[in-house]
Amino acid sequence: MAQVLFGRNLRLTVALTLWRRNAGELIAYLIRIQDTGVLADCLPVITKSLQDEKPWITIGCCVDLLPLVKNMLTSQYEEYLIVGLHWVQSVVKKWWPELSANNKSTPDSHSDDRNIQVMKQQLQELWEHGCHLSLVPGTTGEMARAIESFLSQLH
Repeated sequence: MAQVLFGRNLRLTVALTLWRRNAGELIAYLIRIQDTGVLADCLPVITKSLQDEKPWITIGCCVDLLPLVKNMLTSQYEEYLIVGLHWVQSVVKKWWPELSANNKSTPDSHSDDRNIQVMKQQLQELWEHGCHLSLVPGTTGEMARAIESFLSQLH
């Protein structure tokens, strides 16, 4: 048990160091280690930065994080579900004007435009193919239904 906790603490210490250096490095680290527990601990800080409109969390970072969050949303742990849903909700709110616009990306589009289109597609797929969290009672279901109401407008 002590070894497990030591390993988790070490991964969180590395994550904190990377966060202080550069958000992109933290995202790359989270993708590399594929540790849902560490992601669950780091995601609220990333979510808060999204809510506070901090410029270092880009749409590209969020596109990169989405597969990990999708995995988190299949967890049996309600805390993981809530953390993941908060992040999805913050992404949708921050980039809602861009996500809801009917712009199509072209090969020479700016990378943010392409990332918006990728995020839009992945969010729609997430909700269409398996995010049944809106059926869950309580906070988890309420959050999922709120997100679903936004995403249903993207068609």
